[in-house]
Amino acid sequence: MILLCYSLAAAIGGGLYEHIVLTPMWSKSPPSSFSIIQPTTGVPLQRFWIPVHAAITLFIILSLMMTWSDMTVRRLLLVALVCYIVMRVWSFLFFIPEMLAFQNVPIDSAPSAELAARVSRWTFWTWFREPLDIISFLFSLLALYSLNR
Repeated sequence: MILLCYSLAAAIGGGLYEHIVLTPMWSKSPPSSFSIIQPTTGVPLQRFWIPVHAAITLFIILSLMMTWSDMTVRRLLLVALVCYIVMRVWSFLFFIPEMLAFQNVPIDSAPSAELAARVSRWTFWTWFREPLDIISFLFSLLALYSLNR
């Protein structure tokens, strides 16, 4: 459960870094600003997010398996899991496909109102994913605390 908490903390830190540092850079004047997210020239987002989410998935499953008999811990971890699943499903359905589409837009193509609207929508809604990570983290911490009582 400690590794789960560390993994969730890494996701929160990575999300905040993306929101505060990277997103303002790549979203300021699309598509020319997309160079920061291009697979060959930009920040390799997948190198961070894939291992972090793999770790969270593994550790939350292991934590549930190892503490299943403790009803309080199980309930807290299930709340964390539900929030995490909601965030991941939302990411797979909207955020990841859009980011991959943004990464494929040539940076020398002409700006368009449609692209600017898509970027604006992405940057607005992405702020609502971070609270889901924070809730997962807090409920995992509560489960860890409850386990150690």
